[in-house]
Amino acid sequence: MQILISGAVQGEDGDQGVLAVILIIDAQTNEILHRCEYLPPKDVVSPGQKIQFTGSCFIDGSYFVCTHNEILVYDQWPPKTPARKISLKGFNDLHHCFPWKGNLAVSNTGLETVDIVSLTGELLERYDLLKDEPGARKIDDSKDYRRIPDTKPHLRHGNHLFELDGELWTSQLRTMDAICVTKPGRRIEMGAGMPHDGIVMADKLVFTTTNNHLVLFDVDDTSRRSIYNLPEMTPELNQLGWCRGVVRHPQNPDQYFVCFSALRRSKWKEFGYWIKHGHWQPRSHMGLYDLAQRKMIHHKQIGEHHGYQLFQIDLLPQERLV
Repeated sequence: MQILISGAVQGEDGDQGVLAVILIIDAQTNEILHRCEYLPPKDVVSPGQKIQFTGSCFIDGSYFVCTHNEILVYDQWPPKTPARKISLKGFNDLHHCFPWKGNLAVSNTGLETVDIVSLTGELLERYDLLKDEPGARKIDDSKDYRRIPDTKPHLRHGNHLFELDGELWTSQLRTMDAICVTKPGRRIEMGAGMPHDGIVMADKLVFTTTNNHLVLFDVDDTSRRSIYNLPEMTPELNQLGWCRGVVRHPQNPDQYFVCFSALRRSKWKEFGYWIKHGHWQPRSHMGLYDLAQRKMIHHKQIGEHHGYQLFQIDLLPQERLV
């Protein structure tokens, strides 16, 4: 099995990505089989801006992947050089893109919107997650948000898009829930932390939370929720890092691959971390967890030196193996 990961090389002194990367790794050994790098042109990068790949999707054989202010499209496989880009003035801190009714739904986290964009880059519709929210920001259509490195604080911070019952949904970090974008009023509460990725996997709707939980809902009845504390299943580690990507094992529906990104710290803060948690902070890594047995099957570091920020992960089909 091979796993596709979008992410970034972590900077030496901070949590911020300094080089966007796409990785294809061996699911058993975590050996990196292919690495694609991207450094955006200087004219689209502002001081302090994150350089990273975040969420992604496949449409008609092409691979679409988000950066801070662009969506890159790779037509050839494995990905090496983007064939084209989609970039709009209203893009800021993009977190995910998702196929939606022949177009592209985009989690525009910096503006706290979900944008529907044509595959040629035309903004077709914009869903405002802060509609009717007291004190919500005002979007200035004349402003180029691509050059703004950070629009925080966010009230909702939408992350990951998914389809449920024919409707478009998004996870929301700050409000610890998921809401229906196309039919407002429907909401799913996490009950375990701030959600990042939310994915429909067969009969389950699966979320990661940044504080290292998996939260599973029955697709047919989202009132049925199961929460799994991953540190409790991980020997010798009670803090795992920043949790984002998740994918189900294709042969065992109880097993899930989960990715964790190391949060960089100074030497003194690392020492304080060790005092608090009883172990040094782990590097970026991926674990395979069996939820039925509530135990970790295996757990390996990804990358060396300063490691990687790890965002979305996907299992590659046979025809895309490298």
